[in-house]
Amino acid sequence: MHSFNCSASSRSLTLQKRVSPPEVALLSVPKGDTQALVCTVDNVGQKDFEVEWKKNGHNALGNTYFKNESAGGRYSAVSILNVKNTDWDNRDVYTCEVTHAGTQYIKKASKDPITVTLNQPSPKEIFSNNQVKLECVITGKDQSIVDNTKIVWQTDGKNVTENVTSSDTQSSSGQYSKTSTMTHSYTVWLGVTKVRCSAEGNDMTPVVQDLTVHRGDGEKPKITVHVLQADAINAAGSEVTLVCLVTSRKLQDYYIAWTEHIGQKNGEYTDGINSPPQKTKTGYSVTSVYTITKKKWDTHKIGCNVWPAGSNVSMDPQEVSKVQDIDPESVPFTLSCTDDASEEDEYSSLWSTASSFVFLFISSVFYSVILSLVKMKRQ
Repeated sequence: MHSFNCSASSRSLTLQKRVSPPEVALLSVPKGDTQALVCTVDNVGQKDFEVEWKKNGHNALGNTYFKNESAGGRYSAVSILNVKNTDWDNRDVYTCEVTHAGTQYIKKASKDPITVTLNQPSPKEIFSNNQVKLECVITGKDQSIVDNTKIVWQTDGKNVTENVTSSDTQSSSGQYSKTSTMTHSYTVWLGVTKVRCSAEGNDMTPVVQDLTVHRGDGEKPKITVHVLQADAINAAGSEVTLVCLVTSRKLQDYYIAWTEHIGQKNGEYTDGINSPPQKTKTGYSVTSVYTITKKKWDTHKIGCNVWPAGSNVSMDPQEVSKVQDIDPESVPFTLSCTDDASEEDEYSSLWSTASSFVFLFISSVFYSVILSLVKMKRQ
């Protein structure tokens, strides 16, 4: 806002000229092995404005070209920042900041400024509290983007605002994240087919994750719990890993929770590391991996508890223990299953699925350790 003072005798009149905000736009253009970020500034009322670039909050050097004054007394500019595809693929956040008449106008660009993760319902909550709790986590490198991004829930195409809570933005390893939690009673969940979590913000295309509930055909699944042989357990250190496989001929979700008890059951449930349904030779399988201490393995019974999606009740738990009366030489692991015997090819397929899942889990942990060591060495 500019002020002009006009005086005549003892009276004065102040005239103010309104300064309209500039029009700022930012787009990315592929250019060989780089991305050209083009920031355009139009409709500026005065020439003394600045254009600056930042990468993840730090200054970056771009090239700015000012255009001549237009017939209407307005100015414009174009600023270009060339970014390597490796940096662009790394989801770094680039900012074009235009300062005009004491006000900043900001536009941001990134390959994916926000990632959205919609987790499966916690089986522990279903078994313990008869309710379904879903978490939607948004993650990004720019705190302001994460702070200003709104998480929107939908079930079967309808927005949901009740029983929704959100956390403050958290920081970890250079990433910022916040979580929104939606809770339903299990009775309501029985009627839900599809859940959507959307991350929405200014000047940002919504990022969406969907979760579809697979209820199968009601056929009773087969449940198998695998435990390593005694020699393998002794060589594994201070922990024992169990794998629960739930198989069915039709695609279906299963909520798997674990219990530990001595004698009488205590009703306390724990989540394992669960996989989504995987296609096998004979149908589908869902895997849950659970780790306990050797001390507990020596004294406790460990139960795999399965609740089929769409069912009003859970199935009887399948339990294993160190003292279970099973010949360790007869199979490569302790086995607890349903009354139906598995055929040779199905049995082989199940164990292959479990082995692959455990291998991927251990590999991901090993990769994370190596990556952390490399980063520390670079620093």
